[in-house]
Amino acid sequence: MIFKQSDLQMRCTQFAALSAVLTAISGCTSSVFAPLGGDTAGGRGKVGVLFLNNTPNSAVFTVGTYDTLDPASIPNVKQFGLNTGDTQLAGNSSSKAFQLDCGRVFSIGGQRMLDLIGLNITGSSLDSDALVQGAEFFTTDVNSTSSSVGSSEPFEAILGEDFSCGSLLVVYFEVNDAGGSPFRIDFQVIPARSNR
Repeated sequence: MIFKQSDLQMRCTQFAALSAVLTAISGCTSSVFAPLGGDTAGGRGKVGVLFLNNTPNSAVFTVGTYDTLDPASIPNVKQFGLNTGDTQLAGNSSSKAFQLDCGRVFSIGGQRMLDLIGLNITGSSLDSDALVQGAEFFTTDVNSTSSSVGSSEPFEAILGEDFSCGSLLVVYFEVNDAGGSPFRIDFQVIPARSNR
């Protein structure tokens, strides 16, 4: 396409005007430039999370949110384990609802999140037994000995595609009768607001 000199000048003028408008708006306190929620540019909103374990086994896993584009991203995580003092998710039970920072990725045992934890969270009190891909499920015998009965595949959801900030993310652990892994993760989003 060939532009005349006057077309180029007009496009430059339009670009300059748009730049001025964007600069003026960025000084406002609205969340126009807060893509991760919150009230100010760069601010973070939250996502609510609730787990429903519909299996007969205890689940061990790490769940969190992180930013894929930032190699220094420190995931906001919560862990579920088997040890005394751990937050536990027994078979046929639910967790208490909790919040995580809204990040570009919501992950349950995803490899990228586990890598970022290893690189960017040092000297922490994280449970290494819960740093597993996906979720691992355990049965406990009468002698209080726990044995793994299998795991699920890792699960990840993407901000803007699968959920939005302010949503409640309901995660279901299910026995996977038809799949390759013995357990599966199902996911439901309850939006923060309804347009109805």
